[in-house]
Amino acid sequence: MNSKKAIVTIVSGKKYEEIWQRVEPYFTAYAEKCDAELVVLKEGSVPSAHWLKFGIYTLLHKEFSRVAFIDADILIRPDTPNLFDIVPDDQFGIFNEGYFTPRSICLHEVKKVYNVDLPNWNGADYYNTGVMVVSRCHRHIFKMMADVKQLRNSFGEQTYLNMRIMQSGVKIFHLDYNFNRMCIMDRITGMTRLEAFLIHYAGFDALFGEGSLLRALDRDIARWKEDGPAYQYRRQIFVWSFGGLGDVICAEPVLRFVREVGYPDADIYVMTRNPELYDHIPGIWLGDKYPDKEFDAILEFNTHFTSHDQFGKIVPHSLAHPVDWISMAIMGRQLTVEQKEIHLHYSSEALDEARAVYTGIDSLVLIHPGRGWETKTFPKKWWEDVIAGIRGLGLKVGLIGKEVNEQHGYVPVDCEVDADFRDKISLKGLIALIAHAPLLITNDSVPVHIAGAFDNNIILIPSCKHPDRILPFRHGTQFYKAKALFKKIIDDDYTVTPTSMLGWQMAGWQIGKFKPGRTIEEYIPDTQEVIEEAFNVMCK
Repeated sequence: MNSKKAIVTIVSGKKYEEIWQRVEPYFTAYAEKCDAELVVLKEGSVPSAHWLKFGIYTLLHKEFSRVAFIDADILIRPDTPNLFDIVPDDQFGIFNEGYFTPRSICLHEVKKVYNVDLPNWNGADYYNTGVMVVSRCHRHIFKMMADVKQLRNSFGEQTYLNMRIMQSGVKIFHLDYNFNRMCIMDRITGMTRLEAFLIHYAGFDALFGEGSLLRALDRDIARWKEDGPAYQYRRQIFVWSFGGLGDVICAEPVLRFVREVGYPDADIYVMTRNPELYDHIPGIWLGDKYPDKEFDAILEFNTHFTSHDQFGKIVPHSLAHPVDWISMAIMGRQLTVEQKEIHLHYSSEALDEARAVYTGIDSLVLIHPGRGWETKTFPKKWWEDVIAGIRGLGLKVGLIGKEVNEQHGYVPVDCEVDADFRDKISLKGLIALIAHAPLLITNDSVPVHIAGAFDNNIILIPSCKHPDRILPFRHGTQFYKAKALFKKIIDDDYTVTPTSMLGWQMAGWQIGKFKPGRTIEEYIPDTQEVIEEAFNVMCK
């Protein structure tokens, strides 16, 4: 039995002749490595050069027992293993690009145009025919029909050949994408194409401009000469950490997980307005602007989805704890309770900044009268009664807050307090202050999340979001030195399901509006309850 093997490609037209001048030495060397003959198909009576692949039918008749077809616009790395050793001779070796980019329309069209049924198609598979490893038992797949019909989503011969493969019921050997590495993988893997054994430049000129394919080839050939024989590359990950300050804080444990567990060997870039929150995480780049660097490929994450994103539609922000929401958005998983703990750091300078406003911060009850949506903005008098009541018990009160914009800031209470830090300290100064104050009282999530990194007491006054979705995780629980005081929660007024569009239109994505006729007083606790709880915490 003839056991000859062939590496087969197509070189047709001026463009591919220019490409072939660059890649031919790599094809020749690879054929020798595989103990195979190099066969270059150049012409024939076919609709276009792509269809020359069906010459495999003739090659597998008597001359060769196995064929590895490799498109000519592919660069083969010198250390590429033998494909004939990887793919069993009774299986059809090919890369399934349908795993990574939607191509189902191609098969739906071919089914209709050719009036065929593909009962074994799972609705997603679509094979890229730029690299195929086949044997004589697969020869019949490459026998062309007399009537080749026009398809809008043909990709040359590819969709037609997918139909033939799926009709045959042949057993597929799924080649790893590194044996047919296309630019669709850039934003999925974050790995440079140089990591791959076979780089496929299909579509380069269309995506990146005329001439980019040849420029990329020249550049990659030069890089491989520099980087071989080790060819060591690192994954590139870019994280957009934006949203409200509370969300940026709650991204901290997730970023640590990404760095330490998820991608310990990657280069990680984090763009955020608050880089100081993450400066204790080793080995990440931090900045408030996009890094001044050219990336071959980069995997992007966004910690703060919107109501219009798919994830935001499935999991509204108000119905999940922000740490869970961010970890699901980035890593597709929840972290363990221990992993959800927030870590924040501050310097002696930050502590001095807080003490410059008031020296006795270690004895303060910190109160943050947050102002935001109507559902979490409490009356000015309510806050002033709480402050007066706590000070009436002999406790010292410090006010914290920052005027961010018209939508977010603090209720302008003007009663007597012992210390007023509002708009007077930096974020790191606030972190140092909260870390040292024995008790925090707030209706806003930002101070709560900061306190979650330390060992102080928390009294949360929630209104629009359940405390289970706000309180931080410390020592295996959300209720370590933490308590929530409320009459009821506004999100209980809304039955929110994926189909309850009216409910979301009334409440807003963050449940920022009351149902008609409702007021904040129906949800917040009596001031005396808050005062008594503060006394119990400080005097126990």
